[in-house]
Amino acid sequence: MAKDEDKREALITEVGLELEELRQAADRLDEVVAAQFSLNRTDLRCLGVLYRRGRVTAGELADESGLTPGAITTVLDRLERGGYANRVADPNDRRRVLVISTVATREIGARVYGEVEVAGRTELDGHSADELAVIRDYLRRTREVYETQAGDIVGQAPEAQAAAGDGDGAALASAPLGGVTAGRLEFTKGASAVKIRADADLQDLYRATFEGPAPDVSVNGGTVAIQQRRRLLPFGRTQTADVALNPAVPWSVSLKGGMWQLTADLRKLCLASLTVGGGASDVTLWLPVPVGIVSIVVSGGASSVNIHRPAGAAMRAAISGGASQLDFDGQRVGGVGGRNVLESPGFDAAADRYEMRFSGGASHVTIDTF
Repeated sequence: MAKDEDKREALITEVGLELEELRQAADRLDEVVAAQFSLNRTDLRCLGVLYRRGRVTAGELADESGLTPGAITTVLDRLERGGYANRVADPNDRRRVLVISTVATREIGARVYGEVEVAGRTELDGHSADELAVIRDYLRRTREVYETQAGDIVGQAPEAQAAAGDGDGAALASAPLGGVTAGRLEFTKGASAVKIRADADLQDLYRATFEGPAPDVSVNGGTVAIQQRRRLLPFGRTQTADVALNPAVPWSVSLKGGMWQLTADLRKLCLASLTVGGGASDVTLWLPVPVGIVSIVVSGGASSVNIHRPAGAAMRAAISGGASQLDFDGQRVGGVGGRNVLESPGFDAAADRYEMRFSGGASHVTIDTF
């Protein structure tokens, strides 16, 4: 059962990584197409709407592209001059203006994005109706998360948060160790100014101190889930977390949704796995001696990350989605794309080792020993 659960967790991680790499690849494709046809990204987004719809009103195009009426007018002026769109009066309502795609727009769509659609359709043809429903639901809910996050950020303007000052001050959280045989720490919505450490004197499963807006904390068996309520704070306000873990049990640590100013001193823990997802910046990790094969995943981009491991601890670092200024035990990698693998001497023969994967871009990363 434990192996099945480990396999399931590994697959969940891989699905998340592949989704992030898909987003990166799509972003890269848009970037190349925009450069090839002398378009900016906003213009290209509007062309995508025209390619799908054929004809829309100027107001509909503004809504679908997220632009203001004034901004859409400027975009349409550029697209018309480039031969990518025509504005005509609506024959059913002369007060309305229709925006119609041109041969050039349809050619870009068919030559570039049409091939992607055909390839995707071919892949989906090999799946059953039930499997397709699972894929559809996952993509739909993931899109809803993106939309919710965007809405939350818009709603978290400083003036709005100034009126939401409840919950500030110091807060404590803990849970008894009881019969727990393995722990899991999850930050499910990102955080800033976080310290994670092992405390050999701790009698509880964990103990945490929070300054600033208190997060929501839930405990289910050995899983401790911490979710920050607000991500963006007005100037002058801080939010910190100090989390102590009991080293009497092995721990899996999952830090998702973006982490900033994270210091994790895990040297006294038995670390089962570590995941840092959704972007990470200003991160310092101190790792223990590995026991067995320990997976470490940093996804969604990583910047200013320092990883220290014990001398002699074998490690492999696989980098996908590009890397810039990566230093692995003195092996320096500049700006490279694609997939790259670096490993310490004797890695293949080591039974106890770290397998690390960076996905979605990495910059200013240092991996060394102490």
